[in-house]
Amino acid sequence: MKLRHLLLGSVAALAASGSANAATGWYMSLGAGANWIEDGDFRVYVDDTEIGAGSVKYERGYVVSGALGYDFGEHWRTEFEVAYRDNDVKSFAPMPGDFDFSLPQVWELSQMVNVMYDVPLGGNWEVSVGAGVGGNLVTIKGLDIGEVDDYVVAGQLIAETSYRFSDRWQAYAGYHYMFQDDPNAALLSVPTASIEATETEHSLSVGLRFDLQRDGAGLAPKQPDQPKAGAPKQFIVFFGFNKSNLTPEAQRVVSEAAAAAKATGSASIAVVGHTDTSGSSDYNVKLSMRRSQAVKDALVSLGISAAGIATGGRGESELMVQTGDGVKEPQNRRATIDLK
Repeated sequence: MKLRHLLLGSVAALAASGSANAATGWYMSLGAGANWIEDGDFRVYVDDTEIGAGSVKYERGYVVSGALGYDFGEHWRTEFEVAYRDNDVKSFAPMPGDFDFSLPQVWELSQMVNVMYDVPLGGNWEVSVGAGVGGNLVTIKGLDIGEVDDYVVAGQLIAETSYRFSDRWQAYAGYHYMFQDDPNAALLSVPTASIEATETEHSLSVGLRFDLQRDGAGLAPKQPDQPKAGAPKQFIVFFGFNKSNLTPEAQRVVSEAAAAAKATGSASIAVVGHTDTSGSSDYNVKLSMRRSQAVKDALVSLGISAAGIATGGRGESELMVQTGDGVKEPQNRRATIDLK
């Protein structure tokens, strides 16, 4: 019990530490997979006196889960997860007394608040670890008594790996280890009688995660310093995490740059892409090049000659906001447009 309290307290501490980071947006996820309940013990009570005990084994079952979460950036996110699990009982060991039970089915509906820590691996890959705390409704159907249930405190540890295959979609595979207080269900067919069982569970699932808003959509762009007389005018375009597509706000900035280039008769335009420090240096150089190319393509579509636009990528070498390695900083995910 002390270990459980320590784990649940750690979740609250992680949530508090993650709440101070800059927000990068809401997401939702949906997954499904297999669920295993560890073989355990059960006890039968009458008037709070134990009259029988034994062991119970479970069949492999399934789990379906959904979550609504918020990514705070700088590795941290939190989510509210609801999961449904279904397992059949494989066998009861013999127990004393005149109880003759048919093999029941165990249904569960858990509600967890999870805190996750994401670690970029380079490219579109990412691994995550986390923990959750909440409750679990355990329903036992069978036992020749109909359906009984109990709601217990529960916690879980989580490990995931994910791959971002488009701007707003990720595929993930995850492992959940769930522990909980022992559910105790009253036996309706025997007044004052109840059955209590130990349950610890493991699940493996795959699913999809979808960003409900584009990264950086609500970000107020940091205005560059006013250029000195005779210096080139500069525009800054911001991007979402690990993305090179232009958001509506970014498209507006590119349109302003194109209009300014036409109005001033700029002889040339330099577009330079940048990234934050998440991911490897080699990957970030390539990502920064894709960002500069995306801006160039948008300028050309607005009537600017491609021959007059030079592109380049600096990766994470020139940060607007100085951070440590592996930090998701929205202001560093940018491309600059210099009119000359």
